[in-house]
Amino acid sequence: MQRLVLINLLTCCSALAQQPATAWQAYADVQLWAAYDATPIRQFDGTWDTYAPRAGRNVFLQRHRAEVGVEKDGWRVGLEYRLEGTLVTDRETLDFYHAYQQRLRPDGARTYTLDAQFKTWSAAGLRVARTFALNESGAALMVSGALYAHPSNRESEINGNINYQPVDEYGGNARYRESDTRYRYPFMQDSSQTSSGASVSMALQWPLGEQVTANLALNDLWSRMRWSNLPEKTQNLNSNVTSVDQDGYINYKPLLTFKNSRIDKSGSIGMSSAASLTYRLDRWSMKAGLDRIEGTTIPAVAATYGSNWGAFTGSYESRFKTVGIGYDHGPFRLHLRANRWPLSQASAIGLDARLHYRF
Repeated sequence: MQRLVLINLLTCCSALAQQPATAWQAYADVQLWAAYDATPIRQFDGTWDTYAPRAGRNVFLQRHRAEVGVEKDGWRVGLEYRLEGTLVTDRETLDFYHAYQQRLRPDGARTYTLDAQFKTWSAAGLRVARTFALNESGAALMVSGALYAHPSNRESEINGNINYQPVDEYGGNARYRESDTRYRYPFMQDSSQTSSGASVSMALQWPLGEQVTANLALNDLWSRMRWSNLPEKTQNLNSNVTSVDQDGYINYKPLLTFKNSRIDKSGSIGMSSAASLTYRLDRWSMKAGLDRIEGTTIPAVAATYGSNWGAFTGSYESRFKTVGIGYDHGPFRLHLRANRWPLSQASAIGLDARLHYRF
C-alpha cells in the first residue's frame, strides 16, 4: 500500500518538475489497507468464528495513511497521519488462541508452543518531498522526509508453552511483555512522557524505453522513533491448573506474577520496498510488481485501459488473493480491492483515494 503512495507521488512530482512555473496544486490522499492470514478483519477482536490460518508463519498487517497538502515545481509539503500494525506468529499459537476464544478443549493431550510478536504505532506530522529530474528521458528520483510529534506505540510479545492433559488439567510456562503509551500507573503521576519520530523515503522512476518504465520504492529507508518514560508491564505464568471457570476460561490461580515499569525506548519503523515494471501499448497499461512488507512478499499484476471517460483498472495480488478495481479521471482516483465478498467476510481489504485541485 505504501508503494502506491510513493509511486503516485513520484509520478505527479516528476511531471511538475519538467514544467517551469506550474500552478499550485492542493491534494488529498487516503490509503487504507489491512490483510490478515487467519481471520476476516472484522472478526479479529471477536471469537474467531471464521478461522483459516496458513501452515507455518502467519501475519496480520495494517497500513493506513492520510495526507493533505500543496505541491508546485517538484516540491510537495503536506500534513500526514499514519497508523500501522503488525502481528507475526505461527499456526500453533493461533490454534491455541482460537481454541481459547471458542471455549474448545483438545480431544487429547496437547502442548501448545506460543510465539507471537505484535506492534502498532500511529503518528501525525509534516512530510516534505522533492523530485529531481535525472535525465531528459523522464527518469526521476523522489526523496521525502517526515517529522512526527508524539507518536503512540504499543508492542507486545509472548513466548512459552501451555500444556493440556485430559480432563481439564492445564499447565503453563510463558512470559508476556507489553509496552503501551496509553498506560498510566499511580507512580507515574509526576512523570512526563515524551516521544518523537522521523523518517526518510525514496522512490525512483526510470524509463527503459518508449513503452516500458521501471519503478523502485524504498519506504522508511531510514527512520528513528523515540519514547521516554514508556509504560511497560511483564507477566510471568508458571502454573499447574486443574479447572476452568463457568465461562470456559482457565483458572490461573495465584501463580501469575506482574511487574510494571517505565523504560526509554528507541527503534525504527522498519523499511518496506516495492519494485514494478509498466508496459504501455496504445490505450493499455500493464504492470507487474512485488511489494515486500515485514518479511512478506506480495506479487501483483494490474491492467489499465484509458478511455475518453477515464481510466479503468483491474488488479490481482497472489499473497492474500485480492482482486481490485479502480477508476481514474483527471484529478480524481478511486481504487478498491478485497479477497472476499461481502467485505465483512474479507481478510484483505484496500482502498486508495486521491483528489488534486489546481489553483
